[in-house]
Order: sequence, then structure tokens, then C-alpha cells
Amino acid sequence: MFNDQLIKLTAHGTKTLHVFCYSFIFKKYGLLLIFCITSYFSTAQKGLSIESTFHLGAVTKHSPELTFDVKGPTVGIDVNFKFQTSGEKEWHQWRKFPQFGITGAWFRFGNTAILGNALTICPNIITTLFKRKKWKGHFQVGTGIAYLTKKYNPVSNPENNAIGSNITASILMKFYTARQLTSKVKLHAGISLNHFSNGGSRLPNFGLNIPALMLSLNYSPELLEQSDFIFHNKSKKIIRRFGIDIQSGAGLVQRFSIGGPRYPIYFAALGGNYYLNQQNRIIAGFEFEQNKAIFEFVLHTNHSETEKDANKKASRLTFFIGEEFLFGNWSMILSAGFYLGNFSFLKGGNFYTKFSTRYYLPAKSALDRKIFLSISLKTHLTVAEYLGLGGGINF
Repeated sequence: MFNDQLIKLTAHGTKTLHVFCYSFIFKKYGLLLIFCITSYFSTAQKGLSIESTFHLGAVTKHSPELTFDVKGPTVGIDVNFKFQTSGEKEWHQWRKFPQFGITGAWFRFGNTAILGNALTICPNIITTLFKRKKWKGHFQVGTGIAYLTKKYNPVSNPENNAIGSNITASILMKFYTARQLTSKVKLHAGISLNHFSNGGSRLPNFGLNIPALMLSLNYSPELLEQSDFIFHNKSKKIIRRFGIDIQSGAGLVQRFSIGGPRYPIYFAALGGNYYLNQQNRIIAGFEFEQNKAIFEFVLHTNHSETEKDANKKASRLTFFIGEEFLFGNWSMILSAGFYLGNFSFLKGGNFYTKFSTRYYLPAKSALDRKIFLSISLKTHLTVAEYLGLGGGINF
């Protein structure tokens, strides 16, 4: 039987291989994995919980250049395995004792013949926005990796100009309220946003955005008691108000032609930061960017006559400002910036946004220089420009 499957895979090529991975592995071993995880949770320690969410939404046509039709709703199911922090770290208390989770999700896009389905794995964090007697408000955010069963193909799937690769990055956000139904079960209701993009590494890459309504049930085998939480003497005194932030990195993009070469983008930034409190700070500064894709574009069009001129137009200086949300050694940064110069010959305009995640290497104290690694997604409105990897130092 297995040999017959291999023969069919060889005959039908890559398309059949994708179907095999999706159906054979997921369907045959997915139930076994769920059974093992569920069995573990049935005997799990305090603070662990499992949440199952149903999403009902639609793929948005956020660009007039998207050519596919949205023929129906997008439905999704995700399962999130969560751990409740209890104050082992002082920042847990500052962040109102957040939860960490790992989410596995499946989505069926409205036009499955063109857009297909998606499987995602997404680490995430859940913070509390407000508390009432019977209700709580939460915000959940995470970044991960996704596998999409359909991508652009000039012959077999030319209408899907949203995604040019099967493997993409995924971003998950949820705003929801929670109500305790029983001692172990909660009901969650709210809105979600899921984004899929390869960061411009392969064209086309307009990305997929799915806003949705969500409804979920959360099961906690054994809740933490009030006595399980560790409370620290929170000092409102901020150790330092100002700091300096230096970073550099690079990304890889495919521009101007589908299936064409990919070009590097190099960036370096110098900024200052101002602490609003122990866990939030404002970052502002200047970023220099050298885009080899723009260099090739202006060199081979009537926008430039010399390599020196092309190199000048491919070099962009920007001013940016954003806020960094600290979670121990991890952080998230939401920032916006604008180009100091005229780049009207390029699509996207003079403004951009950037979503970054950082990991700070452990330091002895808050006053020590902190070296970090980072991954960032730069976008113009709802269209990604590139995915960048980098590092730097904050002191």
C-alpha cells in the first residue's frame, strides 16, 4: 500500500506531495497527538489549561491588485495549550500574571479552490486588560509559522496573487472577554485577526488578512489558588529613564518580477529610549537602509544614469518612533516611520510600519548592557516589504 502511494506521488509530483503531507500525516497522526496532549493535561500540574476556539470571518481584499474572488466565509479552529505564570519573575506581577501558550490552528479560506487551507503553529502570550466581578478582558498576540496548501502558480493557480510560497509567517491577535461558567470551564467571545505573509521573500506577496468573530471554551484541570501567586514589593521608582538603542540586520526580497532573483536589504538604526514605566518604553531614532532591489530597479530604468546615482536612490534614511512592550527577556515593538527624501517613483508611499520581536540575552542587572536578537516585519499599510533578522545592544 505504501509503495502504491509512492508511485502516485512520483506520478503527480509536488502537488500530490502537498496533499500527502496534509492528509496522510495530519489526519492519521493528528488525532494521536491530540490524544497524547489531552492525556497529559488530565494529570497536569496547576496552572495549565487548554482552549479551543472557533473562528468565523472572511479574507479581506486589502489591495485593488488582488485578483481572486472571496466566495464564502473563512472558518478556523485552533487549540491553545497555556501555562499561567504565578510570579516567579517580578515582571509577571507587573504584567498582571500573563499566560504563555502554543497554538495549533487550521483555517479553510473562503475560496478553497484558489486559496486552499492553512495549518499554523504559533507561540503566544495572553495579557489581562481589565477585571470585573464575573468578566475579564484579554489580549492575545503571537507569531509563528504556517503551511498553506495553495500558492500562486502561473499555470494552475494564476488567480492567487496573494501568496507566492507554501511556507509563510503567521501573526495572531485576539481581543476577547472571558466568563467563568464552572470552576474549571470559561467561555471566551471576541474578535481575532490572522495574517499570513512570506515577508516579500517570494512574489507575489500581498498576504492574507482574516478578521473574524471568535468563540471558545477554556478548560483548566486545576486552577491556581491565591496562595500560589508570589507578590513582590513593586517599587514605582524607575531604575533609569533614558537609554540608547543600536541595531543592524538584513532581509531578503524578491522584487519586480515573479520567479526573478532575490536581493538583500541591509539596515542599521540608532535611537534613544525613554522608560514610561518598568515594562514599557518609547523608542525613537533614525534608520539607514540599503536596498539592492531598488538599486537594480533604478539602474535599469530611466530613473538613473549612473551606478552612483542608483546607489544613492537605493539608500534610504528614515525617522521612526514606536513603543516597546517588555516581557522579561522578550519584547514586542510596534513602530512607524517615514522616509527623509523623495521616493515617489516607488510604490508604498513615504510611510511604513514595523512589527518586531526581540530576545535579550540574560544580563546580571537592569543597568547592564543588553545584547539582543530580533526579527521584524516591515510593511506599507497592509502589504509586507520584507522580513528582517538582526541584532543589537541596548544600554
